[in-house]
Amino acid sequence: MSKVWPPPQIPPIPHEVKQAASEANLVIFVGAGVSRLMGCPSWDQFANAALRQLADLGSITFGDIQQLSHLPAKQRLSIALQVSNLESRPLNNYAALIQPQHPSNSRVYEYLKSIGCIYVTTNYDRFLDSMPSKTKVGRQDSEGEASGKDEPKLICWPHQLKGLRLREPGTVIHLHGSIDKPESMIMTTPQYLIHYDDKRVQDFLDELFDRYTILFLGYGLEEWEVLEHILRKGKKNDGKQQKKFMLTGFYSHQEKTFSHLYDYYEASFSVRLVHFSLDHKEHDQLEKIMEDWAGNLEVGDPLLADDLEFVLEVADE
Repeated sequence: MSKVWPPPQIPPIPHEVKQAASEANLVIFVGAGVSRLMGCPSWDQFANAALRQLADLGSITFGDIQQLSHLPAKQRLSIALQVSNLESRPLNNYAALIQPQHPSNSRVYEYLKSIGCIYVTTNYDRFLDSMPSKTKVGRQDSEGEASGKDEPKLICWPHQLKGLRLREPGTVIHLHGSIDKPESMIMTTPQYLIHYDDKRVQDFLDELFDRYTILFLGYGLEEWEVLEHILRKGKKNDGKQQKKFMLTGFYSHQEKTFSHLYDYYEASFSVRLVHFSLDHKEHDQLEKIMEDWAGNLEVGDPLLADDLEFVLEVADE
């Protein structure tokens, strides 16, 4: 759909995304914008909550919080973590800071998980894991025995990415850690730099961008710094087929902003923006889009996809 304007309320699914789904080669990256629809905090709210927790513990004062208020959210969060380490008062109750006590009734994750592909999330919450996917239980567990447990395996460490086979529909990978394992969480700029210099993470992203078609959801302005860490470490698409897409919303008066961002992501990272309108339901529109797309995406059998890939590799030899 390119740069058509004004943006539609429900954009058509790019044919490359449909094809990738049918071949079991679609990976969806899920950003903070999706969890915010459930009531999770923004980065700004998260940083403020962490600082207030330290103030309640007496590690800093509320006057300190006021003085820090002009700093970017990620910087305030880094300061909060540094203070907590120096004071030996770890901020380990991340669930209370991130997971809403009363989640909204949004069905966005229900629709998203029903697609039944592979999911990589930079969120710390477990909303995505908790939703059932198209293929349910009764498969073999990690010990090789049939399991009837609904609890999915938590994948949140770099060592788990090494040699990871992405052929189990509904698999969720927490690229930046999980609130269930606070020590796994990547939150500060130094942590991001170390994390994305890890060869296991780099190899994982290289394989994703080389073998799969990627759809990014929920990456707004607050998340674009995070997104660029990911994109800079992945291979740039050298082929003719478009393989990376980002679904993102714009207001009707933002045509120039959209045009600049469209060109920037296309030229810098081979990512094509798929835009939708924020004029009517703002970011809640994403739920409507996921409802529509989930009903129109058919994910193929990964085992058949493996067989086809093997046949094509043999034919090329």
